[in-house]
Amino acid sequence: MPAFASLRQSERSQFSPCDLCGHSLFLIVADKDRLGYPLQTVVCHACGLVSTNPRPSDEDLDRFYREEYRKAYKQAFQPKLKHVHRAGRVALERLEYLLPLLKSGCSLLDLGAGGGELLFMLRGLGFKVQGIEPNIGYGGVARDLLELPVQVTSYQQAAVEQESLDVVTCFHVLEHLAHPIEALAAMARWLKVEGLLLIEVPHVMSRCQWPHSRYHIGHLHHFSSSTLALAGQKAGLRPVDAFTSADGGNLMVVFRKGGEPPISGAGTIPGHSQRVIQHLRSHTGLTHLLSPHPYLRPLEKLASRVHERLTLMRHRDVKSVLEHLLDEARHLEQQMRQSAFEAELPLQLSGLPSSP
Repeated sequence: MPAFASLRQSERSQFSPCDLCGHSLFLIVADKDRLGYPLQTVVCHACGLVSTNPRPSDEDLDRFYREEYRKAYKQAFQPKLKHVHRAGRVALERLEYLLPLLKSGCSLLDLGAGGGELLFMLRGLGFKVQGIEPNIGYGGVARDLLELPVQVTSYQQAAVEQESLDVVTCFHVLEHLAHPIEALAAMARWLKVEGLLLIEVPHVMSRCQWPHSRYHIGHLHHFSSSTLALAGQKAGLRPVDAFTSADGGNLMVVFRKGGEPPISGAGTIPGHSQRVIQHLRSHTGLTHLLSPHPYLRPLEKLASRVHERLTLMRHRDVKSVLEHLLDEARHLEQQMRQSAFEAELPLQLSGLPSSP
């Protein structure tokens, strides 16, 4: 079966109001996906959220992510060694901004844990971890091979004690979910008061990819910092930081659970839809060709593949690869602690009395 064929052939596709603000006035911005198959993508006039509409039914989506997604996307039921290495390298990149937010011994849950690469490293660094992964192939590897406390189920069915976690992470998952505010509210319930939620998604305002490759049947929503922040607020969370990856392709928003009630009502973002539409129209094949991205990305990919091949020549099983990457994670943590110590040292010395 061709990749994603079961979703494209869904007979229960549904047209729905905007999942962020509830309005039903849209502008169609695309009628095909990155592979040229029919896929209607729209921008909400009221808030600027970009979405697939109509989209497959919730039942079809649940079955697809449980059984077929990894086979369609990675051509593998369980992660191959190269997939483990690539996901592990990405996990190392995420640790660079995640570690400064983690207190010693804190409890963390990763929603969409995949093969468990990030959780493996965090457990090795001494944190209390657990995860949720809907895909039975990848989640089974994390749970059975790596012996991580990963529930192989959906977030709706997972057993997580309310207000039990210091941190929840959700990397490149929210764009796949039919009901993002519902998912954010579930994650908020798991957090302790003042706990942190880190959400990373593809950035709809990015320019690092070819414009024709932006839309993907697996990506139901395309967020900006404004629409993602509003989604969190409607789930009772407070955005405290937002930034993008070095190439601008990924967006991270950090939320904190406080005492604020969820924003009620429709919740529009005046003028945002116009900004999003202008960005989408201005990012053309020609402007992309005139940018450095189509030339730098292949070189970066080539370098990473050379590094991957050299690593896999020395480490030929999943645990060996991850232990190798865990050593890098420990080195990274040590560097961060040393940098923090050096940054604070002058402040500490300044409070000492002067020598006579």
